[in-house]
Amino acid sequence: MTGREQGTRRIGRGRRGWRTVAIGVAVAAVAAVMIGPVGSALATASATTVAPPAAQSATPAGWAPVPYQHAQLSVPGSWLVEAPQQLQCGFAHYGGMIFTGVTPGFPKAWNCGVTANLAWIRPAGKIPKGLTHRKPTAVLGGIPVYRVTSAKGTTAYLVPELGVRIGARGKLAARVLATLTRSPLDVVLRAGSTARVPAGWTWRQFGGLAFATARSWSLQREDQWATCGTGLWPSALLLIDATKPPMPLPCPLQLQNASNDKAEPGLVVVTGKYAAASVGESYGRCRTRGGVRICLSSVTGQGGLSAGVLIFSATRPHHAATYFLLGLSGSGASARAVFDSIGLHRA
Repeated sequence: MTGREQGTRRIGRGRRGWRTVAIGVAVAAVAAVMIGPVGSALATASATTVAPPAAQSATPAGWAPVPYQHAQLSVPGSWLVEAPQQLQCGFAHYGGMIFTGVTPGFPKAWNCGVTANLAWIRPAGKIPKGLTHRKPTAVLGGIPVYRVTSAKGTTAYLVPELGVRIGARGKLAARVLATLTRSPLDVVLRAGSTARVPAGWTWRQFGGLAFATARSWSLQREDQWATCGTGLWPSALLLIDATKPPMPLPCPLQLQNASNDKAEPGLVVVTGKYAAASVGESYGRCRTRGGVRICLSSVTGQGGLSAGVLIFSATRPHHAATYFLLGLSGSGASARAVFDSIGLHRA
């Protein structure tokens, strides 16, 4: 680590156990981003088709997917990911930045600039009336996009179908924008028929609930929350009966680039006396499904590290909540199968 890096790294406001990182000359005071359209995601399925998966083929070799809300772009793995509560600057030897959920740029007091190679995914804001009845400027990844006014040297599009604006500049701009696809979060929460549990998966019972996971995932059991990052163990099912208070750990602070932020498959399920204190989130946008009340955490859809995991509570009548942390990796199809399998009894 260089002297400049040592002088610019700061830990931002974190949650107990499950943490995101803010890096910069000062801590970024950015409010959590809420997803409006996801409110319909927990509706009772009435459609006859399952939500289309995210296009994994859209990510070139050596690049990494960067999701935000319902959309996803891919960028070289070394690019820094800037997001609410995860702003970082003052580092040398990185080739680009992608801003998710925040306007590209940093507070003036930081004395930091953006890179020549730059991309962003932001909320769409107000969509002009009748726009979707017009011919789109282009179709990226099967999704219609509409060119909007942008600064010289940049290309920006409004994406009404996914509720975002995307943009890029630099020599990789066209390649980055061409990777547009729907995010795994969009796949998991989009209305549609219930996903089938794949053949060979294993059914589990924990916290009074039934759910299915891939048989290849290793099973781990703990009685205390003691984990960093997203809390997930890659390709593992971690069952925590939190009979002890969460254990604070000296979690390492690493540079949050696209490769480090990349989502991993896996699931953590937390129940017990200290479950709520361990996960440490607030919840809303609830719907009851199959006798289970499922509520999404307030960080759902944020960019950065938090985009790689869906956190939600599941509550049986007259019982305390059980908490789930579900990896949003790949196409989102496997995560949807896990999510849709949760119920009071095995389907």
